[in-house]
Amino acid sequence: MKAFFRVSLPHLISQIKSEGISIRRRFVVYIISAIALVLSLILLLLNIFGILNPTGTQIMDVLDTQLLSYANNIERDYDKAAAHAISFSNQLENGIQKYLTEHNLSFENLRNHADSLSALQRELYSIVYLNMQLAPSSGAFYMLDTTVNSRSEMPSYNGIYLKYINLYSESTVNNEITLYRGSFSTAKEGNVTFHSGWNNEMRTNFFDACDSAFANGKHYILSPTVEIPDTWERARYVYVPIRDQRDRIIGVCGFEINDMFFQLSKKTNDDRLGTLIGALIDENQGIFSCQFNSGRYNTIAPENINITEKDGNAVFDFGIETCIGKTKSVILGDRTFTVALMITEAQFNALVQRGQIKTAGIIFAVMLIMFAYCLFMSRKYVAPILRKIEQIKYSENTGDQLKIREFDDLFAFIEKKSSVLEEQLASLKAAKQAAEEEAARARENYEKALEEYELAKNEVLHLSDESKNEIILEDYEYFICNLKTLTPQEMRIYEMYVEGKTTAEIASIIGIKENTMKYHNKNIYSKLGVSSRKQFLRFAALKQYRDGKGEQTE
Repeated sequence: MKAFFRVSLPHLISQIKSEGISIRRRFVVYIISAIALVLSLILLLLNIFGILNPTGTQIMDVLDTQLLSYANNIERDYDKAAAHAISFSNQLENGIQKYLTEHNLSFENLRNHADSLSALQRELYSIVYLNMQLAPSSGAFYMLDTTVNSRSEMPSYNGIYLKYINLYSESTVNNEITLYRGSFSTAKEGNVTFHSGWNNEMRTNFFDACDSAFANGKHYILSPTVEIPDTWERARYVYVPIRDQRDRIIGVCGFEINDMFFQLSKKTNDDRLGTLIGALIDENQGIFSCQFNSGRYNTIAPENINITEKDGNAVFDFGIETCIGKTKSVILGDRTFTVALMITEAQFNALVQRGQIKTAGIIFAVMLIMFAYCLFMSRKYVAPILRKIEQIKYSENTGDQLKIREFDDLFAFIEKKSSVLEEQLASLKAAKQAAEEEAARARENYEKALEEYELAKNEVLHLSDESKNEIILEDYEYFICNLKTLTPQEMRIYEMYVEGKTTAEIASIIGIKENTMKYHNKNIYSKLGVSSRKQFLRFAALKQYRDGKGEQTE
């Protein structure tokens, strides 16, 4: 192998030009070409099916597969939250009706009655607390269409809003609970702390359109992502109506799913791609409201998020970073949302580079194996054949067998043939001597024929001198000038006419039909400006004569 690498490329090219390509090099080239062709086909098929190409299609295929599972999980979790919310609403309806019945009150009697509303909250607190523990959420609330102070400039609504604080995992069993909205006596009765943004009642415009929101049999509503007042948090809300015995909507209850809970509960990873960024997105007039399973993106303002499509993939431009991924539409409540799964552009490029390195490594390894195999095959089969040829070349046959039937038969035939060739060589020497004698006799005949040719030539020249005076100079010059316009076929016919051959002979030599020959004659006469065979031959003879004397046409 060391000897192979010592051969310089210029020397190899020079040797190939002067000596051709040896059988060993041909063998190596053919083997390499065959293996390279098979390897190319295998790599092409592997690339088509995405086995060796983790870039592009395969990455998107992985994201597609993960997205389907991710979207199903989101639908399942929100449907589960909605089911809990419906059960939560039924429990609240029963609790409210029970309280009103026991105290001989109607719902309208609660307005501006602080003590009754506080007492009702204490009765319903355990329902809110229990459902908050059961549902996949970061908080639970109920809000009634009544207030302790209807004369307030800002309309407010009475109810309880409990929240988890300091979420650290998806499981909320051991998390501390705080009162975000509700009466002081409710916090005291439930032994819960007040939220830093606590207020007695809630402010909302929800009841302005609640009847239409829950029309046509809608069971629950999932809100866009909104900022929670007096906090740094954002959340989505699952809303379910609370109805009285006359089926009037007297309130709403549901669960809070804030960014932190979404982030903790919707994490996803892939062994091949690494950490994946998931999102639940809804759009309103070109503004995207999003929740991400990464805190880094939840802090980005909606107006700074731009989602476009490129090559069938979704491109998420966050201003500070760009991500590439896939999206899927899901229906939650009465609205269509978009579930997205993506990776960062840097992560995508790293996967592309890793795939390219892997593919290059595989190709390089196969090439090394192929090269070693070619060298082995060359030494195993080609080298013995070359040694056998050298032995035959220098008559050093040792009788060794290559143990390759075809080559052994060939070399045996060559050895047998060599003795026959020696006999033929002796015969050829005798034949050579006889041929030399015959050549001497032919030389004598040639000299005689040459003398006859000179006599005939003089006669032709004489005739040309006689005809010269009969030729019109302008026609002859036209003839000479237009000789170059003849096609190769026409020039060949012209030369055979000058040599004295007939039309039939020329047609037979060229292998064309008589009509085709007439067509060529017509074209030749037309191009050279002659009207007859006699004039044609006369001009040709004069040209041959002048060419022989070295004359120039004026």
